[in-house]
Amino acid sequence: MPNHARGPARLATTHRRADKRLSKTANLRSVAKATSDQTSPVGTSVAEHITRSLEDPEFRAEYERLAPFEALARIVITRRDALGLTQAELASRMGTTASVISRIESGQHATSARTLKRLAEALDAQAVLGFRFGSVAKPQHELVVL
Repeated sequence: MPNHARGPARLATTHRRADKRLSKTANLRSVAKATSDQTSPVGTSVAEHITRSLEDPEFRAEYERLAPFEALARIVITRRDALGLTQAELASRMGTTASVISRIESGQHATSARTLKRLAEALDAQAVLGFRFGSVAKPQHELVVL
């Protein structure tokens, strides 16, 4: 039975849990990278905090799940900046809204292959999708341009 059919209380609880999980991991990779030598007001560096938090299996799973989306977000932000585009201008090139660009750049959401293709074209680039298989020592790659 879907959550919405279980009543508003169940749906609210589900949303609070999801919000809590996401708030734990929101943009932690970029924060850790930029602030590894900075110290919080309570005396723990952000990098140390993240390292300790990664010991929690639930936190680690969410952190790892978001890793590719955050990596994509950094690429999009860097390329958009290099082209001197605002989110609204990039959205216009894609035929979408600035909120779609914002969602992609948040690093918190999956993006479809179709959207990646349109995004790459709007960034004067090509989207490449592929698979890596074989051993770790000798991986093989199969790639396709979208």
